[in-house]
Amino acid sequence: MHSRRLAISSAAGWLGGLLLGGSSLSCHSPRATGKSESEVAGSGGGSELAGSGGRSEVASGGASAGGNAPRSACRAEPERTPSVPAVTALDPDLVARAAAVIGSCIPDDGVARNATHLWLSHLAAARTYYRLVGQLTCLANADCGCAAAEHCLGWVYQQAPAGCSSQCQGDVFTGCDDDFQLSVDCSRLGLSCDPTAFCVPEATVACAGSDPTTCTAQGEVKYCNDGAWRKTPCQALGFKCVAGKCVGEGASCSGEIGDAELVHPLGTGCAGNTLHGCLGGQATSVDCATQGPGFSCQAHDGSFFCGLASECVPADNYAAPASVATTCTGTTLSFCNAGRLEHLDCTELGFTGCEIDRTLDHYGCTPGGVAQ
Repeated sequence: MHSRRLAISSAAGWLGGLLLGGSSLSCHSPRATGKSESEVAGSGGGSELAGSGGRSEVASGGASAGGNAPRSACRAEPERTPSVPAVTALDPDLVARAAAVIGSCIPDDGVARNATHLWLSHLAAARTYYRLVGQLTCLANADCGCAAAEHCLGWVYQQAPAGCSSQCQGDVFTGCDDDFQLSVDCSRLGLSCDPTAFCVPEATVACAGSDPTTCTAQGEVKYCNDGAWRKTPCQALGFKCVAGKCVGEGASCSGEIGDAELVHPLGTGCAGNTLHGCLGGQATSVDCATQGPGFSCQAHDGSFFCGLASECVPADNYAAPASVATTCTGTTLSFCNAGRLEHLDCTELGFTGCEIDRTLDHYGCTPGGVAQ
């Protein structure tokens, strides 16, 4: 999912994910469908380590990510020097609110998966979707619908001008597909702009997709993506980097979730507050208390994970489990957040409604996304 969403080497490809390809800057009439995310947006399954209609606001000649509140009404207070907070310091309620905003306003991954990204940020490479946690409080408390994406992240959509190409103006990245232009202030994520690799943590070194994944001297996984080398923590998390892969320290095992950009053991069982799992073909264990505030080892429907509760199976890195899909009931958005079922009133986040319908680019609270 992520490689599709941010495959910047192909402008049409990477923005096709973010802008949902067939979207257009036209109006849609909201309708209550009662459909779940699994019915209209597609879903999958997996276990999780960390529980793991209106007008668009016009700004700088463009539109925010579907914002429906005027600038003066937004209570967004972006972090000026953002960083990845300690996962044990994250407020689960803020994670839920921020995930609802991100998943509703920045298309492709959905609300539950964005909750996963926020919880797993400390286990991942410095990719844009994992660094949104640096503006957690801003996104959660903006109370202005999708206008929060612009105010907190500098995330702005507009129709693509003729001859549009990827470029940087300071730390502001701008890129296009055939129809739309997206601008993002990388500094709001604690990153810098690269015209080829989007937002990056440091000066990039070019690579080819055929270059093998390796281990750095610091025990990081080093892999090539979007034409640039990326690094994912491994040894610093208590695991081993072997032949370009982050692995556990125990006996051989099978089954895993994730890829080179995320250290994500597949849970296989619980022993008290310890999650047993499989990482890179070798067994490992995780103290769930280190994965989030109030986290413990949970089991639900045959899945094992560190989380807040066992009311649902959290979304994995690519999809929400079909058994506990994101749904709308009136203006209430329901989804899984680290094993805890959340029920948020979209109007309390500055939206006007709730709908899950991919054909309308609706992924939760509305208005949201690009085409409103």
